[in-house]
Amino acid sequence: MLMEIKKLLIEREQMTLIDLARHFYVSEAVMQSMLEQWIKKGRIEVIDASGFCGSGCGTCDEAETAKTLYRWKQVAEKPIHIRMS
Repeated sequence: MLMEIKKLLIEREQMTLIDLARHFYVSEAVMQSMLEQWIKKGRIEVIDASGFCGSGCGTCDEAETAKTLYRWKQVAEKPIHIRMS
C-alpha cells in the first residue's frame, strides 16, 4: 500500500488524511500509520492548511476545522547526522 500512496500523492499533488483514508477504504488511524512511514523517510511533506484564506474571521468552514494536507516530495529531506570527534 505504501507504493500506492506514493503513486496517488504524485498524481494528485496533495490530499487530506480523510481523502486518503477514504480512497484506500481504511480508517484514518491506519492511514496515519502508513503516512508516518513516508514522513520518517522525508518523502511526505505535512502542510497545515487551516485558515488559508488569511482573514482569521472564523466564519468559513476552513477556519472551523484544522486541515492537514499531505504532499509528496520528489527529493527526500532526511536530517544529516554529523559525528563530532
